[in-house]
Amino acid sequence: MHILAGMVANNTPDQIARSLIGTRTQTTGRRKGGVIGLNARQVEFIIDAEEKLRSGDPALMREYFRLTTRDKRFDATIRKAIESGKALPSETTTRAIERLRDRNLQLRGKTIARDQSITALRAGRHEGFKQLLDGGKVTEDQIERTWSDTGDGRERPSHALLDKQMVKGMSLPFISPLTGAQMMYPGDTSLGAPASETVQCRCFESIRIRYIR
Repeated sequence: MHILAGMVANNTPDQIARSLIGTRTQTTGRRKGGVIGLNARQVEFIIDAEEKLRSGDPALMREYFRLTTRDKRFDATIRKAIESGKALPSETTTRAIERLRDRNLQLRGKTIARDQSITALRAGRHEGFKQLLDGGKVTEDQIERTWSDTGDGRERPSHALLDKQMVKGMSLPFISPLTGAQMMYPGDTSLGAPASETVQCRCFESIRIRYIR
């Protein structure tokens, strides 16, 4: 509902993301008004990061620097604690983890907003061609739909195999060769395709109408 309302209001994905995760208050630094939280994988990742920072073990504490979503303003303090062989102050650890949690929440909000906005555009385009069919302006055998990946080497293995897969008409789904997931268009979940096949998908559906002359 938040995403749909944001799109109707012509908001950007970043603005929609802020409505999903809420805004930070100046007094507490905590977010208010959000409708989503961290997913299970993110929660486990942050718990692990906190345990390593509080461990006092230099090798484990150094793993914090591998985290791309960390707040680098804490780097110098953490390095100093590692070099001195002293435990990181509990308050510093708490603040560093709070910022790590907040940045991962922002990342999740932006991912959801971007994905849903793009998928809505794909769905709208797909529906437009279905209306041509329903209106009798074209027939099923005139329509060819082709899955196209980005071709940059960063696509999912299953989507690389889906590339150039063609189906006739508007009723048949594309089928992932690796998972068997069915999708009417990239990002579609209406037929039960899992997140592993849809989240952050950058593929697109090419639709061609072969007019009989």
